[in-house]
Amino acid sequence: MVRVGCNADCKGDERIEVKKNIYTKGEIEMYKKSRFMFVFIIVILFICKGFTIDLFSKTDKQKEGRAVWISANMFSMEKEEAISQIKEILNKYSLIGINNLFCFSSMMYQNQKKWDFLEILLKETQKKNIKVHPIFCPYRKVKLEGEIKEHPEWLISGKKGEIYLNLNMANPEAREYFKREIIKALKYNVDGIHLDGIRFPINQGFSYDKTTCGVFKKEFGFSPLEVHQDCGSMVWCEWIKWNANHITTLVREIKEIIEKSGKDVVLGVDVFPDAETAKILIGQDWELWAKEGLVDIICPMQYTNNLDVFRKSVKKAVIIARGKCLVYSGIGIRSSHNINTPEGVVQEVKLAREEGADGVVFFFGTTLTDKFINKLKLDVFK
Repeated sequence: MVRVGCNADCKGDERIEVKKNIYTKGEIEMYKKSRFMFVFIIVILFICKGFTIDLFSKTDKQKEGRAVWISANMFSMEKEEAISQIKEILNKYSLIGINNLFCFSSMMYQNQKKWDFLEILLKETQKKNIKVHPIFCPYRKVKLEGEIKEHPEWLISGKKGEIYLNLNMANPEAREYFKREIIKALKYNVDGIHLDGIRFPINQGFSYDKTTCGVFKKEFGFSPLEVHQDCGSMVWCEWIKWNANHITTLVREIKEIIEKSGKDVVLGVDVFPDAETAKILIGQDWELWAKEGLVDIICPMQYTNNLDVFRKSVKKAVIIARGKCLVYSGIGIRSSHNINTPEGVVQEVKLAREEGADGVVFFFGTTLTDKFINKLKLDVFK
């Protein structure tokens, strides 16, 4: 099965007709020696890697993943104008071999367009052999309407009882509500499902509602509100792990939904760059997701202009993935953490390659302008 971001780079059904030849004894001996040397080198490499090398991780000569985060909101509300804009941007992306799009607000209820944006995007990207992954964000703020209005207990409640318009993923019913969005997307011929904001709000923004705290107390004997809220409290440490486990449960459940659909759809995730702190501060245990093979693509959002920091982050992500999933390094062109240059972006692509990443993904579609595209085309994406 060929998956997005790792397509076999085969050159068709090429066959070479070999004429019969008579080889000299010297030529035969030379062939034997060269074959022996090839096997010897492979064995040495295997040993040097401590027997952990995955001989099949690159055997199909995977196509480098070149992706962009985009949004339906980049395009006009008017259908015909939007189609023209989509064609124009796809032509530009084709110049640098973009082969994946991770798209926010793909669904009609997300973008408020009166026409089916995702259907049009899929139609146009198929012409360019570009894969489409609609994005879904558990962390996003929701509107207090419809089912949410009927079930305010699904929302995160602060320590003082204040309500936040974010779904509490420790609540099974809230997770079921979110998963229904994934099922809707799978009715389309999408290439992937992509999760952004697959976490709690920053700085341990867990929910302290009565039900959630009650479930935790039944298991551990104390509510998180009844103990010291620091790492000196073993119960507080369990509270952190407990919430992270609920996010992992959601990832696992979405993986199961995709598998049960019978479709060749990959699951990707956008994650904070440091796995250790992400698990503690936002309940995002993406190292475990990689280890258990719950996801197919991990996109660490490595938004920095510091090349040394970037390199270390990519290297660590590749080690964590261990070939069990693809790593697309998230390169920030303009983000809340950095403002990059065309030269800086090119250098980060080179570093991502050097450290063994399977691809890169650029943030964001609106900032991947002509000057960046031209620089990439002249250098790393020739």
